Amino acid sequence: MTKSKGEVRPLFPAGAVGRYVNAAHQSVQLDGLSFEANYGSGTESTDTEINILDEPRFAALAEFLRGCIKDFLDNVLCYQYQSFSIVHAWVNKAPEGGWQRMHFHGNSIISGVYYLQAERENAPLVFEKVEINTSPYLAVVPRKNTPYNANRMAFPAESGVCYLFPSQIKHGYDMPNKGAERISLAFNVILRGIGESYSI
Repeated sequence: MTKSKGEVRPLFPAGAVGRYVNAAHQSVQLDGLSFEANYGSGTESTDTEINILDEPRFAALAEFLRGCIKDFLDNVLCYQYQSFSIVHAWVNKAPEGGWQRMHFHGNSIISGVYYLQAERENAPLVFEKVEINTSPYLAVVPRKNTPYNANRMAFPAESGVCYLFPSQIKHGYDMPNKGAERISLAFNVILRGIGESYSI
């Protein structure tokens, strides 16, 4: 198995989060894009029905993201598939005080976020463990937080950094954003030819 080019850390038993750094990161002008307020959060987004990566201004970034996705699928998750597609991509803007409720993405296999503009003082990307609804359940207090006992894990928002993760994992940032405006590009990925008897 080829070693992953990205930094990989455990993200609960449900999967992993991949961190990829774009050494060629450059600012992308957002002039002319239309943003609307998101329901239930303090952010604004471009239309999620439009794949923003189809715009020529994002061509170089789209190529970088496709390379990250291929590495994550082939060398981290080790999935068998014929091809993948980025089916949705949109830009999010969070001013100081903005927040994004915890949520997950349906109808996709993996999701990702790329920080167009972010500083380490901005709100981090937070993942939340899938709830276990079994009975009886004993809540054991850990003496030290690790990836194997934590209910939440946070990763810093940094310009030029991409995170990839399974779409069903809840994520967001319910603490208010600090400092400068935090601008990210979010996207969803589907696979084709994912099994001998199932092909989409």
